[in-house]
Amino acid sequence: MSADKFRTLKEMGFENPHEIEKFTTRTENDVDVLKVYLHRHHGEWMTKSKKFKFKRKHTNVSVEGGLVPYRASTEPSPYFLRAIDELEMLVSAEKTVKDKKQHLLDEIEHLEKVVSRKVEDLRRLVEDL
Repeated sequence: MSADKFRTLKEMGFENPHEIEKFTTRTENDVDVLKVYLHRHHGEWMTKSKKFKFKRKHTNVSVEGGLVPYRASTEPSPYFLRAIDELEMLVSAEKTVKDKKQHLLDEIEHLEKVVSRKVEDLRRLVEDL
């Protein structure tokens, strides 16, 4: 995946978005908090992370049937949503590669077991002759 797809992450200060390992989000009062964890490099003890806070937008939502016609509500910042979309693309692509790798390793292990059993059976047949 080209790094050009991750314009929002670049604007947030991630020169190499492929260094991102995972992320978490939470909401505190009127703020969305995004914490991004980077891959740990050889020799590093702690995982590096960056924390970002995004102010939520206040809106009034129409309420059907009720005592008040409008109710105060908040919604996430569009910038926050773009960052989440890019992070999900990045992390999900990495997970699929890891899943494929694990699947192939499992297949190799299974094949090794099958071949070793077949070899044992053939040796037994040879000894019986």
